[in-house]
Amino acid sequence: MAEQCTKQYKDPAVVRAEQGIDAPAEKKAGVEKLKRESNGFRGNVKKEMLDESVPMVSEDSYNLMKHFGMYQQDDRDTRNERKRAGLDKDWSFMIRTKLPGGCATPEQYLILDDIANNWSNGSLRITTRQTIQFHGVGKLKLQSVVRALNSRLLTSYGACGDVVRNVMNCPVADIDATPAYRGRQIFTELTNVINARTLPRTSAFYDIFINGEKDNELAPIARLRDEKEDLYGDSYMPRKFKIGVTIPQDNCVDIFSHDLGIVALLENGFVKGYNILAGGGLGSSHGNKETYPRISDPICHVTPDEVIRAVDAVITIQRDYGNRTNRKRARLKYVLDELGPEWFRAEMGRRMSRELPEAVAIPDSAWGFDDHLGWHEQIQPGLFYVGIFIENGRICDKNRDGIPMRTTLRGIVEKFRTQVRMTGQQNIILANIAEKHVAEITKILNGSGLSTGSGKLSTLRRNEISCVSLPTCGLALGEAERVMPGVIDKLEEMGFGNERIMIRISGCPNSCSRAPMSEIGLIARAPGKYNIYIGGDYEGTRLNKLFKETVLLDELPNEIGKLITRWRAERLQGEEFGDFCHRLGNEALLK
Repeated sequence: MAEQCTKQYKDPAVVRAEQGIDAPAEKKAGVEKLKRESNGFRGNVKKEMLDESVPMVSEDSYNLMKHFGMYQQDDRDTRNERKRAGLDKDWSFMIRTKLPGGCATPEQYLILDDIANNWSNGSLRITTRQTIQFHGVGKLKLQSVVRALNSRLLTSYGACGDVVRNVMNCPVADIDATPAYRGRQIFTELTNVINARTLPRTSAFYDIFINGEKDNELAPIARLRDEKEDLYGDSYMPRKFKIGVTIPQDNCVDIFSHDLGIVALLENGFVKGYNILAGGGLGSSHGNKETYPRISDPICHVTPDEVIRAVDAVITIQRDYGNRTNRKRARLKYVLDELGPEWFRAEMGRRMSRELPEAVAIPDSAWGFDDHLGWHEQIQPGLFYVGIFIENGRICDKNRDGIPMRTTLRGIVEKFRTQVRMTGQQNIILANIAEKHVAEITKILNGSGLSTGSGKLSTLRRNEISCVSLPTCGLALGEAERVMPGVIDKLEEMGFGNERIMIRISGCPNSCSRAPMSEIGLIARAPGKYNIYIGGDYEGTRLNKLFKETVLLDELPNEIGKLITRWRAERLQGEEFGDFCHRLGNEALLK
């Protein structure tokens, strides 16, 4: 695992002063004042959202609407042309759902598909946090989307903003039949409890988007008489906060990338306790040395009945110590770097009223990874699940391969009432399939061209991940989703398709694709130019390091190909690509 910081840590009082935690309100970041004075995210959102005279909302309302899972965007492909024509930007919204652990019932998946067809750009996008987001939703359609979600007990509330985001866990935790993993069945319950505990208590979302609907009593976000935010406080979190749950044997959620990681330790297949990790986060800014990706520290070990209290403790430490004057330094990872894991464990113990033991040591060899593609037997007798590859998570019929993805998946879910689960690798799982239907579903999948992980799907393509980037993301510096398939095409043509290498691309250093934790990470620096990072490991326990800067898009396959060729020639027996790069180091590999 990557080495952690060994510097001398500052006094907490000094940190509070430097980070503006106790500073006068006027010195804090503008968003802090906005949240505090917004009346629970209400602000002017409802008035502006229903205003038909303009297709967008103000900056203040946009920053509040993020907490409802909504991002205001424009089509950057048409931005310059429209500007030359004297037209405003082509405004729309991205709306992201919240699916703890990536799980959806058949009815929920079908309403998601309906939304894609009726109100968005015709596609569903599986995110790297196991949920679904829609692009191209007009401002006046947002209420229709939210009410459609609500009709099937789904929500977008808390999917974005300065709160706990979608909680991740292994998507087959409660159904996989592998005996040694039996304890994972508790993950789904734990994930749902954490999700419910960390939803903001304000009823603003309900009031603005759902109020008046006949089915509002079934809303997953119910109207609350008491809106007191006992967990978040009146300013909520300093920045977004990410939580994941896993076991070492299957790190399919990249547990070291989270603000809070919960690692279940199994004995005879059952959970005996949890290691608590804290301080992961992969975002940074090019040229700003004060920002950087970081993997989490093992903090302590807790018993199963203490885990929710431990979650509260970690969240409230970040609430109380996270930077509120500089949003680029507002993630929990910087609190860990300033105050250290020993202080953090002691502070957790103080908030939990007991001295906490150190985390149980987990050897590097214990960590594994599974993408869950292909057919698998469930622990429930007579049932199976199948993992299906969705390149970069985009479910649509109009794709470059001509595969009718949306139509095929909808048809299977409608006919066989399969449960649907999203993976952290942007793939989809159909579950609870009766044995008698396995052959028929296999035939449908094969006939449509959808892959379950074999056949024409190369190993290299199977291990790719991409963020959305252009044309919708306002932060994108370069392409990602739209160019990654072409990069893999070239590498396959060069004869590297069968190599088991984790490769990820991100359109900016915010790294939504978790590129810093891959064996090869590609991060856009400018249009058509990318930094190449190498040396992470396949199991997701180590950061990669910068190898080359500002490489042209067309040169990426050649640069990657040279590295793979050298690995083939010089690797130790059984040595993975990332381990080879880490062992030799970038200086040697540049020669």
